[in-house]
Amino acid sequence: MALPASAQSVDDATTLLRTGKYEQAAAAFTKVPPSDDEWVTAQRGLVRSLIAVGKYDEAENTARRATSAPKGAQLWTMLGEVLHERGKNADAEQAFLRARAAHAADSLTAALNVAILHYERGDRDRAMQEFDHFIDVYNGAGAAGLSAADLKAVAIACRYLGATSPQLFKDALKAFDRAVQEGSDTPEGDDARLALGEMFLEKYNSADAQTTFDELLGTNPNDPRALLGEARRRFFDGTSGADSLVQRALKVNPNYPEAHVFAAVLHLDLEEYADAAREVDRALLVNPTLSEALAVRAAVRYLVGDTTGFETAKRQALAVNPRDAELYNTLAELSARVRQYKEAADFARQAVALDAKSWRGFGLLGMNELRLGQMPLGKKDLETSFKGDPYNVWIKNTLDLLDTFKNYDEIKTDHFVFMIEKDESALLEPYVAELAEAAYSRFASTYKYTPPPPIRIEVYRSHADFSVRTVGLAGLGALGVSFGTTLAFDSPAAKDAGPFNWGSTVWHELAHTFTLGSTGHRIPRWLSEGLSVYEEHRARPGWGFDVTPGFLDAYRKR
Repeated sequence: MALPASAQSVDDATTLLRTGKYEQAAAAFTKVPPSDDEWVTAQRGLVRSLIAVGKYDEAENTARRATSAPKGAQLWTMLGEVLHERGKNADAEQAFLRARAAHAADSLTAALNVAILHYERGDRDRAMQEFDHFIDVYNGAGAAGLSAADLKAVAIACRYLGATSPQLFKDALKAFDRAVQEGSDTPEGDDARLALGEMFLEKYNSADAQTTFDELLGTNPNDPRALLGEARRRFFDGTSGADSLVQRALKVNPNYPEAHVFAAVLHLDLEEYADAAREVDRALLVNPTLSEALAVRAAVRYLVGDTTGFETAKRQALAVNPRDAELYNTLAELSARVRQYKEAADFARQAVALDAKSWRGFGLLGMNELRLGQMPLGKKDLETSFKGDPYNVWIKNTLDLLDTFKNYDEIKTDHFVFMIEKDESALLEPYVAELAEAAYSRFASTYKYTPPPPIRIEVYRSHADFSVRTVGLAGLGALGVSFGTTLAFDSPAAKDAGPFNWGSTVWHELAHTFTLGSTGHRIPRWLSEGLSVYEEHRARPGWGFDVTPGFLDAYRKR
């Protein structure tokens, strides 16, 4: 039997929406009159289309007008979601409550959104009780009769509850899978797939996150949410293309707050602080209560040394959510990415003081304590993190690595502690100790700086172990790294014979110890790298990389 003309037109408009033809979709949805049986679906599609291209004012006005229509009770949740996108959280909560009071078809989604609002403003105990109700809904219904949107709501509730019961992430996965299946070829199914990809990435499952985002982008290459998800996934993996993907997302939706925040993080990684500040400001123009934007604004102010601006930004963030441990976790993570490891540990310590179940905070604290050479403390905090979040493969790999340290010798000299695998220590220690002490004498004189003793040097026979120590996942291409007074290197056995000069690498990384330390770890990365290469060239003929044609070509094109 053929579909009624109105249903067919809504289906066609929905296809335009799901394939990223947002302007055409909006025009098609607008043509559906209020008297039509498909009008509610059309209004939802219209608001989705407007949000996708960043027309938040128009989306809010459209949703608000729709709630005044005879069938408007079915659209209070949609209005609440638009208001939440804009940081109008009190009005959003009222809209969600009206949807529930009217027993709207999406009242379960409205209930979830109320719980999320409570969570985001720091009323965690109340929110967790509300999330727990979704378990009862799922178990009581056995998922029978639940829509894709309902199943997604259950999954998201389980995702929040996973902070206290990690096994519930498995229940979240089941509910997401059911939601995707139930909502096949619908916007609601796409929403569930997107949230599933975000959960995969949150739980360090990059491969499944990539598959999920690729599936979305295969249907809709213009979905700004999926483009941002894949950009974050590439940044997580350390692969190229994150910057171009986030720019594609912003081309579709120039006002996308979360994309502007992520663009700011990319700028911070390059120490482009003014550009980062501009991106955060753009995000906050749309949503002045977006916690992640407020946290990155605080980080920018801190990293440029603006103490007054930092304190103001921190107060603004805590005014939105006084229990926001993620504020301090963001400060910790971004400080560490610009080599301020002590400050990163201090911020992470504040995160876990604010929220004893901030497993990410304990992980950041432990990783930075290890970078500072505080090995027992670091291991203890990583164990706490992993107990609360057993899905964090970075922490798991690092704890496994720490268990192998019994296979290493520790040798002390005047200024150093060397950790070298027992099978290599007798061979390597005399050479590296003499070289390191010579470098110490040279750099202490050059930079008029004395590092706090001892400097810890770890030498890894396995490049995979070195990568775990320096990042958390295998795959880093560097040969050595300096965290300041803790350094890690590949041993000569970790690499095939070739251009790798181990002595030159040791010298290079020790130069970082002095340039970082003498500037309070605030020296720009480019300058610290340049000085380390300069010191290699000064030390011995043949040390240090020379300028290559590829570098000159890249410099010319910058």
